[in-house]
Amino acid sequence: MQNEEPPKKTVAIIGVGLIGGSLALALKSLPEIGKMVGIGRKKESIDRALALKVIDEGYVDIAEGVKEADLVWVATPVGSIVEVIEQAIPHLHPGAVITDTGSTKTNIVSRVEGLLPPHLRFIGGHPMAGSEKQGVEAARADLFKDTYYLLTPTPSTNTEAFQLVHSLVAQMGARILAIDPDKHDEAMATISHLPHFISAVLVNLAGERVRERENILRLAAGSFKDMTRIAASNPEIWLDIAIENREAILRVIAEFAQELDQVRNMIEKQDKQGLVSKLTLAREIRQSLPAIFPKDLSELRELSIPVVDRKGVISDITLTMGELGINIEDIELVHAPDHRSAVLGLVIIGSEAAEKAREALARKGYAVEVKTVYSEEALRKLRGQE
Repeated sequence: MQNEEPPKKTVAIIGVGLIGGSLALALKSLPEIGKMVGIGRKKESIDRALALKVIDEGYVDIAEGVKEADLVWVATPVGSIVEVIEQAIPHLHPGAVITDTGSTKTNIVSRVEGLLPPHLRFIGGHPMAGSEKQGVEAARADLFKDTYYLLTPTPSTNTEAFQLVHSLVAQMGARILAIDPDKHDEAMATISHLPHFISAVLVNLAGERVRERENILRLAAGSFKDMTRIAASNPEIWLDIAIENREAILRVIAEFAQELDQVRNMIEKQDKQGLVSKLTLAREIRQSLPAIFPKDLSELRELSIPVVDRKGVISDITLTMGELGINIEDIELVHAPDHRSAVLGLVIIGSEAAEKAREALARKGYAVEVKTVYSEEALRKLRGQE
């Protein structure tokens, strides 16, 4: 008797703009996804998404749109994510998974986990992808390819929910890192939120000079355009981010002001050595930023980790990997017949990364077996050499 294929999943995306629309296009091509439902505040936006075939069905009513959903992806501005999820919760069937795309996480994750009834599951997420363009017209199926997608598990995170979202995001071509929600917001304040506000201040400063002198914006090119590109983003999105992550943003603005004041003092005192040291260090750090390389199948390593099947184990292990900067390519939890224990399988790239992961997890008391995913014979067959 042949095993029946599992039923295809219905996905509801709330907020079918650039990110939500791109998620819909990327997910629609995956074999486990069936119907794609879009939900939005404006009927004209939903009608546009339907006309572009980004979604299969569209609604302006959240209750109607999510009632059949196995997975709900909330891609609204960060300030409305919790409210939207709260509206959806009473209308979801047991076992449904909720995730989001917010670029702030601490407040969202904490509040949603406080709202969530036992029969529903949630995992926070943040795709590090985007564009200055807005709306579903700008949506692309490959928007997340070769970009980082952050997942923010906590001790309350359900393993199957993490596994489902991880699998779908990995199939989109993204590289996934697990990170604690608090650490996520601290990191984003530095590498994403502060740069936007600096960009906006620079553009406004140039605009002020226009009133005083010749139109210097006509001279803007190269570094100025590169550095201020993100100032063209939607102001409402950044208003929400500033409020949601205000404490971390205020801290990093203060630190940046101190650094800038040091540079001002060096220039004022004509401290050539200090300026050279400061600029050289910046160049070295910038040049050391990692690039995303194509996956080499011969470098894939599988980590097998026996675990007690308890709440919190998935966040403990995946956050350890995230702290090491190790991307998890695939994840699988195989339960023992008694469901009291299980084996967690993680696939990562590189023998050096595998050894670092083994050592870090061993220090936490986990026994980790590392093995190569593909043998030489299997690789030759995959490459068509046999």
